[in-house]
Amino acid sequence: MPTLKDIADRVGVSISTVSRVLADDISRASLSKTRRKIWDAAQDLGYTVKLSAQEPVKRIGCIVSTMQGRRYHPYFSVIFEGIEKELSLHGYQIAFTYTQEDLQKPEILQQVIHKDQTGGLIIIEGIEKNLYDYIRKHVEHIVGIDVSDPDIPTISYDRVEAARTAVKHLTDQGHRDILFIGGTGLSGEFQREKRYRGYKLALEQAGLTVQPQYVLNAEWEPDQAYRLVLNYIDDHRDLPTAVFAASDIMAMAAMRAISEKGYGIPQDFAIIGFDDNEPSRYTVPPLSTIHIPTFEIGSVAARTVLQEMQTPYPLPVKILLPFQPLFRQSSDRRLQKL
Repeated sequence: MPTLKDIADRVGVSISTVSRVLADDISRASLSKTRRKIWDAAQDLGYTVKLSAQEPVKRIGCIVSTMQGRRYHPYFSVIFEGIEKELSLHGYQIAFTYTQEDLQKPEILQQVIHKDQTGGLIIIEGIEKNLYDYIRKHVEHIVGIDVSDPDIPTISYDRVEAARTAVKHLTDQGHRDILFIGGTGLSGEFQREKRYRGYKLALEQAGLTVQPQYVLNAEWEPDQAYRLVLNYIDDHRDLPTAVFAASDIMAMAAMRAISEKGYGIPQDFAIIGFDDNEPSRYTVPPLSTIHIPTFEIGSVAARTVLQEMQTPYPLPVKILLPFQPLFRQSSDRRLQKL
């Protein structure tokens, strides 16, 4: 059976340092790199960390990739509601909710991979590859929400088709110059972002091509979307007649910028968002959007990870949930009097 000395010899530190790190004692500082090496050595040698909790694990961990670097987000928060409610029905609870930034801390990363603390893990959207590979190596039961990994069960919806449906609504009304507001995500490339691909596909099906000047990278930040639209209106004489934003919060930011510049919606700019966040129905005018079943996505993901822990499917399942177009007054002049 491996000992603290074995770990200390492997890493080249003192036994007391190993003991403090494995006990999560932060009273004395240890370099993050050293802490990571100690945990890796303990894992490789098969050293079992004794935990105080004696009850069977009834907790599921969550990791979310938020580009804004914050836990609360009107899209992700509803997914969490679905996860939490479904888990509670089966006597489970959420053990933790960490972001990519949190995972940079070795003590948090080790909490994520401790099977004695967490029965399963739900990863919401992609995380940095090295972190993801490390977690996959050590956690047995993982379910992904919009995660591109064919080897784990995943819950998602057709983002390309949902975006194509939104932009087709605009081209069907005769719009030819359509601004896209979005972000590139982890890949750093618009060509790999599914909502952009849906935008591009809808234009091509209408006999149009993407105009680079109509693609705004707001990095998923509403503040950035607001500033970009303000600047775009100031800097261009020939303006587009419609806007497709890849999230409702960016669409609402664009609406404010357009209104502040004295333009009407939808008279001058037709606007469609994406997600159907609750505030979108209370904008003036109400925001057209694509309803994504976020609560149900969370619920299905929770049910799937519990299934994996108890009676795994013979192959990783891929569950695709439906979306629903909600075309309100912000994108259609015909609805103005309704």
